[in-house]
Amino acid sequence: MMEPWKIYTLEQVCERIYSGGTPSTKHSEYWNGDLKWLSSGETSQRFIYNTERKITQEGVENSSTKLAIKGSTVIATAGQGYTRGQASFLMTDTYMNQSVIACRANKQVVLPLYLYYNLDNRYEEFRLLSDGTSTRGGLSGRIIKKMRIKFPPLKVQAKIIDILYSIDMKIEENERINKNLCVA
Repeated sequence: MMEPWKIYTLEQVCERIYSGGTPSTKHSEYWNGDLKWLSSGETSQRFIYNTERKITQEGVENSSTKLAIKGSTVIATAGQGYTRGQASFLMTDTYMNQSVIACRANKQVVLPLYLYYNLDNRYEEFRLLSDGTSTRGGLSGRIIKKMRIKFPPLKVQAKIIDILYSIDMKIEENERINKNLCVA
């Protein structure tokens, strides 16, 4: 007999849900270092391997930025246009700004990639949940933590991931080939 799907809140299936911060741009010594720093606009990428901007260790120590670890799902919490509500999967460790929330899966309940695919598929729901406390609209950690999510057993999650991830890797390979053809 197949195990039933279970309903949880996002807070119940994550080890940690948190946002970051931005080192002061008035201090040049905080920027152009070798530590990756993610802005919300970069969540347009499904899988994040690198970031546009880099910060220094001094920037980390003198700001509220936090490290999001490889295998976490990140969600853009602010932005007009398409940004707010986008989800990405981290393929690298990166510090992040205050308009990004990281969700680290509890692997006893949900596989990290399954969590990403679930949250990525809920873009419109994130947009509707935006709290409207600013002119740009926004998601808060409080809203995200209380989201209800239905999960199948881990074995079923693994089968779903195998299919979706193999498709995504083929898409990425085709995009790399297309870029190379355009450059040639």
